[in-house]
Amino acid sequence: MGNNKFKLTKLALALGLTASLTACFSDNDNNDYVEPPTPPEETVDVAVPPVAAPVQAGAVTVNIIDVTGAAIEASATITFTSSEDGLLTASGEALDDEDKTTTDSAFGYTVESIPADGVSYDYVVSAEGYLNNSGTLALTTTDSVATQEIRLTPRTLADSDIAIAADTKTLADIAGDTEIAYDASTGLTVGDGTDPDAEIALPQSVEKAGIAVGGTTVKIKNGTQFLDKDENPLTSAPTMTVAYFANEATRNDEEAEDAAATTSSLDAFPGGLALSVAADPNDESSEQVEGSFTSGGFVAIELVDDEGNKVSTFGEGNTITVAMQVDKKTSNPCPVTLPADTDITTFAEANGFKSGVCTVANPVPRKLAAGDIFPVWSYDEDAGKWSFESYGEVTDSGNASTFDVSVDVNHLSYWNLDYFNNRQCGSFQFDILDNTDTANTAETTILLETNGFRRTLTSYNGDYSSATIYNPPGFPVTVKVLRNGVNVLDGLSTDFDGNASALSVDNLCDLDGEALKLTIAPPVIVTKQVTTQLVCSNTDEFEVDTAPVATPSLVRVFKDGSFKRSVYSSGTFNLDLEQGGTYTANYYDYNTGTWLSTSVTADNTAVTFDIPVECEVETVPVSGSGSGSGS
Repeated sequence: MGNNKFKLTKLALALGLTASLTACFSDNDNNDYVEPPTPPEETVDVAVPPVAAPVQAGAVTVNIIDVTGAAIEASATITFTSSEDGLLTASGEALDDEDKTTTDSAFGYTVESIPADGVSYDYVVSAEGYLNNSGTLALTTTDSVATQEIRLTPRTLADSDIAIAADTKTLADIAGDTEIAYDASTGLTVGDGTDPDAEIALPQSVEKAGIAVGGTTVKIKNGTQFLDKDENPLTSAPTMTVAYFANEATRNDEEAEDAAATTSSLDAFPGGLALSVAADPNDESSEQVEGSFTSGGFVAIELVDDEGNKVSTFGEGNTITVAMQVDKKTSNPCPVTLPADTDITTFAEANGFKSGVCTVANPVPRKLAAGDIFPVWSYDEDAGKWSFESYGEVTDSGNASTFDVSVDVNHLSYWNLDYFNNRQCGSFQFDILDNTDTANTAETTILLETNGFRRTLTSYNGDYSSATIYNPPGFPVTVKVLRNGVNVLDGLSTDFDGNASALSVDNLCDLDGEALKLTIAPPVIVTKQVTTQLVCSNTDEFEVDTAPVATPSLVRVFKDGSFKRSVYSSGTFNLDLEQGGTYTANYYDYNTGTWLSTSVTADNTAVTFDIPVECEVETVPVSGSGSGSGS
């Protein structure tokens, strides 16, 4: 439309000028030639080409979902608990606080440079109405795009398909018919205050047939004070949130080999179950040891007043009780039994644990038993770190499905019953073949599980032909490969029968250099060229447009609503898609700080992702070319 307007304008001027010359500027009465006046210079408004963002060395994205896998709708904030050195906005600018908040369920940044030995960024994600979660993004010079999905748990969750129960209540609601009072200086009074054993309790439990059983009861005693991190008492009684996460040991024990759960309570475990912990929790400079947790279940506890002040401690000598009910089918990968009438900490540290880390030589995993020692860990939701706290003893209360473990804690946190076993190798690699013995191209997810441990791994770069797993668990697990929520693993390429089954592996490091074979045929893959480009949005301000300008941008690709891969586009890139799949793409508009969404057809027709930008406009003579692309 701009070009048409410009041509009409020039045509109209030209016709007007010819008429004027004919009527007014011929010879005068004296036959003297009179030179016509110079017509006004013809100009046109031309769009100036927008400037593309500079190409960076890499990019990181964090995709935020709730425990069911749906995108959260609340505003979320990311806090980096490690150095932010090298992190930039998507357009290559320095980060500020505005860049760390989003309402689009995702964060995306570029990385200025990647050292030869790689770089990693630790972070915590928080959102209104949800419990915090944390993760680590690692980049190398060969893997320059890092992506994670983080699951946030609502502070109130009931009747969910996920084995999590959460509730938020005032202390008065928790107390029910029991009278309570709160004074900032003396703390909580239960009843008339004369009974030191008087308490109020908020229980949470999960009982899902064939999936999970367990629970927790958090007990607050008479005389408990509520102090913030600076040891200042809260001026008003807090509201308490208790969220219990079952470990789904029953499901893992009973699930058919060709079945596979696509979501789990353990998927929301803060920081994941493969992690590093301090060798000495009392020494801030202590080295970190890498390994994996096997969880007996964990509980998140928060006490917050009306002004948002969080309770940290309970006053000198005061504790609260966290009583856990643990599924009897939970795996114990570090069995140590406590003799009767023995100090638990002294015995544990001398007979199989060091600051909560298993030191048993060649432990033989078995199911949990009464008398077992169970290490207790706490999670700092603001720092995103787990720390060893104490030891609990597994006791049998007579319940057919659960054991009891009870601990008294002197500060507020997320509390977890966990065995931590060191890894047996730093990483291992294996190939993945389809049923034609060809490198797999189907979109798949690898699942590692045992009773209390779960880890899902997927390729976010579109390559499903092999896997490199870092920090693998150092205890036996089963391996499945998920395709559309179903296990499609046949077995090792040297041992298969055409049927889907789980692969039981005592030591995952033994899979290094092996190949796994799937039961599925290769899908038809189409390659689609995509260009992320800047286009002028203020078209009413100019007559001559400019050509779109290819620009780097962040792109997230979804299939049937599930996140599949992340791309850092340098301007133009190729997407390999499964023919017949339903895809959408979210691409980052760094001018507005929002993600734009568009459907993507799984064919080989090239497509552009347009990022609107307000272009500068310059007025130029018609005879001049200006900065625009045409005349």
